[in-house]
Amino acid sequence: MSIVHKAFKAATWFALFRVVSQTFSWVATIIIARILVPEDYGLMEMATILTGYVVLFSELGLGAAIIQREDIQDEELSSLFWFVVFWGFVWGLSCIILAYPTVAIFNEVRIFRVTQAASLLYILGSLLIVPRNILTRELRYKTIGFIDTVAVIISCTLMIVIAKCGGGVWTLIGGLIIRDFIRAIIVFPVISWRPTFHFNFVEIRPFLKFGLNIAAGRTLYYMYTKSDRFFGGRILGSAILGYYSFALQLSSIPTDKLVSFINSVSFPVFSRYQKKNDKFNKFFLRLVKMIAFITFPIYIGGFFIADELIPLILGSKWMSIIVPFKFLCLAQLIISITTVNAVVINAKGLPHWNLYVNMINVLLMPASFYIAAKHGLNYLVIPWLTIQPLVRIGQTWITLRLLAISISDYFKSLMHPLFAVVTMLFVLSLSKFIYFQTLNPHFTNLVPYLVLTIIMGIISYAGYVMIFNRSFITALINITKIEV
Repeated sequence: MSIVHKAFKAATWFALFRVVSQTFSWVATIIIARILVPEDYGLMEMATILTGYVVLFSELGLGAAIIQREDIQDEELSSLFWFVVFWGFVWGLSCIILAYPTVAIFNEVRIFRVTQAASLLYILGSLLIVPRNILTRELRYKTIGFIDTVAVIISCTLMIVIAKCGGGVWTLIGGLIIRDFIRAIIVFPVISWRPTFHFNFVEIRPFLKFGLNIAAGRTLYYMYTKSDRFFGGRILGSAILGYYSFALQLSSIPTDKLVSFINSVSFPVFSRYQKKNDKFNKFFLRLVKMIAFITFPIYIGGFFIADELIPLILGSKWMSIIVPFKFLCLAQLIISITTVNAVVINAKGLPHWNLYVNMINVLLMPASFYIAAKHGLNYLVIPWLTIQPLVRIGQTWITLRLLAISISDYFKSLMHPLFAVVTMLFVLSLSKFIYFQTLNPHFTNLVPYLVLTIIMGIISYAGYVMIFNRSFITALINITKIEV
């Protein structure tokens, strides 16, 4: 069985579990958002702005190093496990201290205990790094999906209870702690590997050499992607930050949940193909096309119906997120199809290239967010629409050069997704005009319109694919038939 076939066969179960968990999560997110106030989300962002980096850096890129490594011994895994656990406890304790500068930065005493509570995330996370990445390396996505689904259902259920009891911001941090605690409880009984009382730092060095490049890149990535909330919180306050952070959270759901799932499944495949250039490049182009076909209609559809959907689903108190949400959806069009660039570069064993790209982002994005935050909520999205696309286009050019793929071949992979979403947009615009101008000119009931829009969007998009790019469906089926 080819590595691709094995990966995507296993990922089918992962996808089924992911559908269940994400459906439950999205419903819970809507319920919780209707209970909490925007300020709660702003306080959560403030509390985790510094400690959030700790959880990122404490992993040191060792998870990716475990997956990327062609051969690995049990003794090496044990050394990695004890090193990561020790490192996680050290950083967890540091979060207690970080609560003091966090409060000083935002001048907000309500986040002190919340910031300290975040230390539990890093201790629990350190226990998960090695076993979870062993499961990924072994392509045991069914097991990973089961663990995540159980953790999400339990944590989301308890979050709703906490919110109903007036937990406020503790609902959000508590949900994360409960989720990782459940994961830590389940993962060891279902994995065959167990850490032994063995530790040798020499065995860790090759993993650190690879992982630290990734950790450095993630550090820079964290700095520029969190700079919008840092300056937004300092300049605009917790309530406005809450609107912005929730708009960003909603707009990035497809990239964070769907695309990240595809990338996590693909990374082990790319790692196995790293010395087989033809197969590597063919898989890369198919993956870009798949991601575009999945995300383009979601983001364009989100932009199109946001004015009607957000007040209907979340309530009138969230009306202020409509404009930033719509334009963040447009920014995510480019972000979603370019996230795979970092995956393939890491799989090729060249993480320093991602480091260079993130250096450019750190030079440009924080300064632009600082300027944008001074002008208000809606201006915070401008750097995502201007600077970030330019940097990601440059990153794509670098990736294509490293893989020796022509720009024309890359754009060919995007041609049909673009035409399909343009067709969908035309149909939706026409149906909206007909509905509001003839059938419902007084805008009395938006529910039928939203249902009609979603149905028409699906029909028009799927219709284009079936008529003009039926081979895409065949390619999705045959993607598991590429032989090693």
